[in-house]
Amino acid sequence: MVEHSTKTLSIDTVRDLARSVLVKAGMDAHGSGLIAEIVTQSERDGPRSHGLRMLPVYEQSFSSGYANPAAKPQITRIAPGVLRGDGDNGYYQIAAAAAREELIAMAREQGIASFTCANCHHLGGLRFDTEPLAEAGLVALGVVNSLSMVVPQGGVRPVFGTNPMSFACPREGKPPVVWDQASSMVALMDIKMAAAEGHDLPRAAGLDPSGQPSTDPNAILETRSLLPFGEHKGAAIAFLIEVLGAALAGGTLSVDNADREAHGALNIKGGATLIAIDPSRFGNAQFDAYISRICAEIEGNGDARVPGDGRLAKRAASLAEGVQVTPELLAQLEELAGIAG
Repeated sequence: MVEHSTKTLSIDTVRDLARSVLVKAGMDAHGSGLIAEIVTQSERDGPRSHGLRMLPVYEQSFSSGYANPAAKPQITRIAPGVLRGDGDNGYYQIAAAAAREELIAMAREQGIASFTCANCHHLGGLRFDTEPLAEAGLVALGVVNSLSMVVPQGGVRPVFGTNPMSFACPREGKPPVVWDQASSMVALMDIKMAAAEGHDLPRAAGLDPSGQPSTDPNAILETRSLLPFGEHKGAAIAFLIEVLGAALAGGTLSVDNADREAHGALNIKGGATLIAIDPSRFGNAQFDAYISRICAEIEGNGDARVPGDGRLAKRAASLAEGVQVTPELLAQLEELAGIAG
């Protein structure tokens, strides 16, 4: 494993640096603030692969002309429980934030409501789209499809993206339960980070050039053929997300990425769907007690923990101690931000 020296940055410094990079790349105050907060919270809570290391990818998508840094999403209510968004070729998180207040109101009115969005990009964790809904007392499920690099079980070429999903629900007296995960064994940025840091992956996560499962991140990056988690079960989840994400929203299918390739981007203009459920409208007055009981049965059960709760311990440590950044990454980001060395 390659040893790297690091520098410590406070959470506020991470936020300011992220915003500076995004503003220099052409984003306005609202968009840069929103994406910078996602980057900051990723560094604070994990995974680090969705934090500062994502900023050069955002910047490249703007500088190549692939994504719109000044997007103004359009949100339309097309049915009593359905919002549809056009992301104006910007980032989905901006559209989701614009739709959030109306989506929450619709869920409380109807019991369940959804938001789909196309003509948009997505990078980073999906939990930032579901967590605000859980903080408002709703149960939330979010999915988005991405560029093809996941091979279906038994296949020889990628069909699906890493196709992440996120779930969140309120938890009485504590932060919401929130998790997100890719349909692949490992997220692409985690593979890229392992390659940059010079170590193998803990388990086989993709195919090498000979078509064999491999733990070598460089071999997997060469083929760009990742394995689904849980073999055929993960492939089935990836299929589900392709339907709920791309097909419902009218976004680009994972395999249709010619435009991405022309711009050298790391994402496609996929589709995203966010579903919000008001548990108070579903007839079980003891919903909160059920969630508390489920969590209590997990906590203290050996080394088990409630899904997503690992981020809470990381959050406390990061707020107290700051986060570690390699000098190479810091220099790259300062250059992108126009900060003199």
